[in-house]
Amino acid sequence: MSLARWNKAAPSRLFWLLVVLLLLAAPSLALAQAPGEPTAAPAAGAAPAAPASKAAAAAAHAPGPPPDSWAGQLEMLSRWVDQRRGPGQCEERCYALDRLRITGAVGEGPLQFELSGGVLADGPVAVPLFGPPAHVRIEAILDDGRPASRREAAPISFEEGHYYLWTAARRFVLRGSLWLEGDLTLLVAGPLNSFEADVTGGSVAEGAQLSGLSGATLHFTRDGGGAAQSAGPTVFQLSRAVRVGREIGFEYRLVLRSGSDLGVVRLPLAFGEKVLDVSGASGFRVEGGELVLPTSGRAAEMTISGTLPKVGAFSPDPRSAYEWWLFESDAEHRLTVKGDARQVDAAESPIPRTQATSRLLLVKRGQRVEVEVEPLAGVEVLAAVVREHRRTLILTERGDLVADDALTYENNGIDYLTYAPGGRPIFLATDGKAQRIMHQGAAAEEVLVPLQTGSHRIQVQSLGQAAVRPLGGSMELPMPRYPLTASEVALTVGLPDRVVPLALLGGDRPVWFADAGDAVAVAIGFVAAWIAVRPGGAPGRGRLRALRALGGLIMAGLWFVAPATFVALLVGIATAGAAWLVGRLFRGTSRAVAMVVLLGMGGIALLVGLFAVSAGRYQAERWNSSTYETTMAAPSSARIAKDEDQAKGGGALAPGGAVLEGVTPVALSLPDYERAVQASRELVTRERAFRPVLVYTTSSALVPLALLWLAGAMVLLAAHRAPLTEIYRRAAARLSRRPEDDGPDIDRPAGGGRPQGSARPAAPVG
Repeated sequence: MSLARWNKAAPSRLFWLLVVLLLLAAPSLALAQAPGEPTAAPAAGAAPAAPASKAAAAAAHAPGPPPDSWAGQLEMLSRWVDQRRGPGQCEERCYALDRLRITGAVGEGPLQFELSGGVLADGPVAVPLFGPPAHVRIEAILDDGRPASRREAAPISFEEGHYYLWTAARRFVLRGSLWLEGDLTLLVAGPLNSFEADVTGGSVAEGAQLSGLSGATLHFTRDGGGAAQSAGPTVFQLSRAVRVGREIGFEYRLVLRSGSDLGVVRLPLAFGEKVLDVSGASGFRVEGGELVLPTSGRAAEMTISGTLPKVGAFSPDPRSAYEWWLFESDAEHRLTVKGDARQVDAAESPIPRTQATSRLLLVKRGQRVEVEVEPLAGVEVLAAVVREHRRTLILTERGDLVADDALTYENNGIDYLTYAPGGRPIFLATDGKAQRIMHQGAAAEEVLVPLQTGSHRIQVQSLGQAAVRPLGGSMELPMPRYPLTASEVALTVGLPDRVVPLALLGGDRPVWFADAGDAVAVAIGFVAAWIAVRPGGAPGRGRLRALRALGGLIMAGLWFVAPATFVALLVGIATAGAAWLVGRLFRGTSRAVAMVVLLGMGGIALLVGLFAVSAGRYQAERWNSSTYETTMAAPSSARIAKDEDQAKGGGALAPGGAVLEGVTPVALSLPDYERAVQASRELVTRERAFRPVLVYTTSSALVPLALLWLAGAMVLLAAHRAPLTEIYRRAAARLSRRPEDDGPDIDRPAGGGRPQGSARPAAPVG
């Protein structure tokens, strides 16, 4: 419709529009002006009601409009709108941040930023921006929908480690400049939907386009290194945990990022830390009070653990803008933390908590924390015990002592065990897995063994030296020392061929070179010698007793020198005595049969005796083999895997006998030994220590005894020269007899030969 036609029709159209509005408003005015019931006058003395109560009462008693009228429908519509609107005040997170864009040159002045977002409440809200305020400066203009001529500087302030914007704009855009000082880091409080960076002369270590940021730290790096790279890594995030118990332990978590290779990072040990382990690094060492951490690549994350000598004043590293410090203590200690750092919720700790008494502090650069420890009184109990301790100590021909210890322990609260192996430690394993050998100091003899909660097994190998005297003596054997109670300690001493043990003292019972079985064998040898010694002629009673005693000594020495020969000689003497008895009791065929049976029984007895002697010795030798296989099963598998890696090209050769510092050791094969002596002791403590003493002699010292034994044997043979000669003569005559001479006697005729029934001359006996 044209403008002229609209001007002509405007009066009529306005008239009819006014009529419709009056018709719509008439029912509501009539209902509002309907007469009500007349009210009675107020009683005398009654105070007039307040205007607000009168209005509320009138609203409560006033009849509503009919639901079919226009007024009733409008009232229902207004009520529905009020119900859908909900409460008008926002209680939590009354803002939304959409996008942050940063442009400019890194390190050459301020960076330009643009942040868009909105407020979800009906009033002004504090919207968190960036931080930390000590190293970030902001100048910005708020675009909240007003004309550019009316815009002013944004109302920005800081609190709780970041800046915030105070605004009530439903939709706003914040534009301005920010200056980064120090390590070029920017803390984004968030939550922020998306982040974009279009910078020159550098980059953002986390990425140019990110999403879903909340409490994130962005690190800006410059191209080409420059002064920032020479000062240290661009990203240096250090979180620390100090745990106070029977000893003070620490755990550091270090995160490093840079635009170039990190190289070697040095962490000062300003609080006297003793580093025990570093995970996430290819190797570490301590030089001049600094921890040297070799890294590779542009990012690294590692965990450092160890012990502290004491607690006191702590401060963050100069390269850290802020650090998280977690302090914990067990039930026997109470911590008091003072300082200007702010305590936050312990659930935000980057390092997992282990105690209910944890407290987390955010320590900024330049702040200090002072910690005091108060030990609480308690009852001493056994928090860890050694169930079983088996030690194998082998003495080699050159005087080296190779020790292998296997401990089974039960732990319920001790982190580390100071273990003095009694020699130079060369191997440490827990549950079959090799561990690195660590000391509390450079010259400390004790090894720090990490203990796990529950029942576990430890294996330790060590090397030592011992002086062996030429003719024998006593030797105090080294034993490990540790501050735990051991239920049982068993010691096995392996000796070479030239060392002969006489006694092992120090256990619950002394162990001698001879036992009850040896005593029985010696007694049987004396009895056999007393029966077998029959010298020729008519010796005197004194000489006969001396010869029989000498025979008993010869048999006893033969038992210790050659047990198999002793058994064979003993069986021979018993068989000869039985043959003599059979010859007296039987004649003819019965005697021959008895002799055959006797020889068979003697052979069987000889075989059984030799088998018993060889089985006992075989069992002693196989004990060494079985112990070696059980002890070295896990290290052998690890060694095979390492050999396969070197065969593929991995690993490196090390000079000096392949001994390297700071690597995981491998187990040493136990040397072989000729003799073994065992001793044990129960309930071993520091006050009731197990100190074994070996009394020994050498094969050189036994040479005179061997010569005396040979001389005694020659004397005994000389005394039996005549009986032995007679036995030889009879045996020769028996072997030279013809078969027809042994034919049976027959009756001859009366005319020739001897008369019937006459006996022929008897043959010589034997």
